[in-house]
Amino acid sequence: MQRRLLHSSDFEFVYGHASVLAALHSQKRQRLKTLYLQSTSRSSPATTKKKDSTLIESIVEQCRQRNIPVITTNKGELNNLTQDKPHQGVVLEASPRATIELTDPGNIRPGFWIALDQVQDPQNLGSILRTAHFFGVDGVLLCSKNSAPLTPSVSKVSSGAMEVMDIYSTRSLVNFLKACTTDYGWHTMAASAPEPSAVDIANIQQSISKDIPRMLVLGSEGLGLRTNVKLACKQRVTIPNPSSTSSPQFKGHVDSLNVGVAAGILISHLARI
Repeated sequence: MQRRLLHSSDFEFVYGHASVLAALHSQKRQRLKTLYLQSTSRSSPATTKKKDSTLIESIVEQCRQRNIPVITTNKGELNNLTQDKPHQGVVLEASPRATIELTDPGNIRPGFWIALDQVQDPQNLGSILRTAHFFGVDGVLLCSKNSAPLTPSVSKVSSGAMEVMDIYSTRSLVNFLKACTTDYGWHTMAASAPEPSAVDIANIQQSISKDIPRMLVLGSEGLGLRTNVKLACKQRVTIPNPSSTSSPQFKGHVDSLNVGVAAGILISHLARI
């Protein structure tokens, strides 16, 4: 009978090829303790795809270079470590990631940032981080409270983007946005449902100079942005819904976009400026 592995509560388990490899490359976690490898991941070519095998070999080599112990174990143990998440045969025990606390916008590099107002769903947060990383967003800002923490689940959904990005937080998003707009000349934009005062994102380039730093603010799915957060922004931007002006036939309950999908559309437009 195999001895059950014991672990410290000071560590968590990063899982999946992309997240583990990104964590090893970026080394943004304070400590990378142990890699757990499924016993069949390297030894059974019949069950391991060539691409996956290459990734696993790269992960093991990274651990060897950094003197990180590699322990081979069974799939059941990896399932226990990850609470039955899709680990792909690799799990890295590491210290948690934390956000970098911000109070003054003057301490950040100007550019194109996104801010998330109390986005608590890890799937949405991971999706947005992946999109932000793909489009080269300069910074991501979260609320210190009522936001999804930077967990291994978020890392997996982000395809490892969470491991390589610096992610920031602030205790008062409202005050931070007001300071950005008033004191530092940022163009702050609240993502909004279609309304008369909101600018169609397809036309946003006409109202923003490329030389001005900009920040897109997105709210949680369902609740959207809080009113005081909207009011702290200079402008509101929206994604028009073509079906709302077409025939009134029943279209089910799909009258809005998932926040992760909306973020992708908005970010793709704003990244071109």
